[in-house]
Amino acid sequence: MAAFSRIRTALPLALAVTAATFAVEAPAADRYARSASPSWKVGRLDPALSQACRRLEFNQRTPLNLYIGFIGAEGRATTGIARRGWNLRDPLALAQPEMTYHFVNDRTSRCAVYVAGPARGNR
Repeated sequence: MAAFSRIRTALPLALAVTAATFAVEAPAADRYARSASPSWKVGRLDPALSQACRRLEFNQRTPLNLYIGFIGAEGRATTGIARRGWNLRDPLALAQPEMTYHFVNDRTSRCAVYVAGPARGNR
C-alpha cells in the first residue's frame, strides 16, 4: 500500500514536469508574414479554384501549415499558402507552374482561393 501511495504522489509531479518540458510555443516557422493590407489584395480571386476547394479537390495538404496573417483594420483574415509540388493537394492538376495559391476558409463551403504570381525571388 505504501508503494501505491508513493506512485500516486509522484504521478502529478511527473506529469507537471513533463508538461513544463513540452509546453513550448509553436515555432513561428509556419507564419510566412503579416500584413496590414486587406486579405483580398493577396492575389486574384479564382472562382473555379474556389469551387474546387469547396469540393475538396484543390486544398492545402495541411490547412494553415504555412500562412499569412492580415491584421489591418480592413480585411482581417488568415490565408493559407500552397504551391504546386510543395504543399498543394491538387488531384485534378488545376494548378499552374510558378503560381502561389492563398486559401481563405480552406475545406469549408466558404473557401476562397486567391492566385498570386511567382514569388519575388523566382522572377
